[in-house]
Amino acid sequence: MAKENFILFVVIITTLMIAPGTGFAQKTNRAAIKTTQHVIVIDPGHGGTQNGLVTSSGLKEKTIALTLAEKTAQKLESRYNVFLTRTRDIDIPPRERIFITNKNSADLFLCIHLHYSSEPSGFFYYFDPPEPYRQSILASKNTWKSQSLLHQSGSKQAIDSFLNIFSAHKKANHFFSKGAPVKPLEGATMPAILIEPLSISLLPQHPDEIEKILDEYALLISKSIDLYFKK
Repeated sequence: MAKENFILFVVIITTLMIAPGTGFAQKTNRAAIKTTQHVIVIDPGHGGTQNGLVTSSGLKEKTIALTLAEKTAQKLESRYNVFLTRTRDIDIPPRERIFITNKNSADLFLCIHLHYSSEPSGFFYYFDPPEPYRQSILASKNTWKSQSLLHQSGSKQAIDSFLNIFSAHKKANHFFSKGAPVKPLEGATMPAILIEPLSISLLPQHPDEIEKILDEYALLISKSIDLYFKK
């Protein structure tokens, strides 16, 4: 009887040792898969009382930027962890957008705006400080944060990826890439770029036609991001 009790005791202890370990391993594996995905934060420009550019027909940059951001996120979400700084028509200060990005430990921050040009073109920017920053000035007078400077190389690589994809797929008259003191990118602790991939003035009036164009640009943006992380 004592022998039988001893065997039963061994079986119970063995079961308790194996079962929790197996469950924990499965959870760990799922978490590992999730965290190996790159994190991307997409920032639709403007919002709330900030309309951005507005056409004579009433098209608003804030609305187009949000739609384009959402379409881009949909094309990326199967391969990346994607966050949007806003999903509604609300005001969000630039510092809060950057806070959201840094808090999520993003690998890339993408700020989406539009421009107003009479010809097909695309403009791409990365954070570059104004000239006074390059000189020796008192810290108390320096209002520009330096984190973005640590990621200029990565930001330039991201810009190059966008230029490669857009130049290969769009017959635009002009693609513009430049480092500039871009406020929406200030304080980012990862490669960060601002893009103005299309002109709001050239968008058609019919909603279905706008949807088709934004789907096309969302695909190009997603391909550009894929190329950046591939490099």
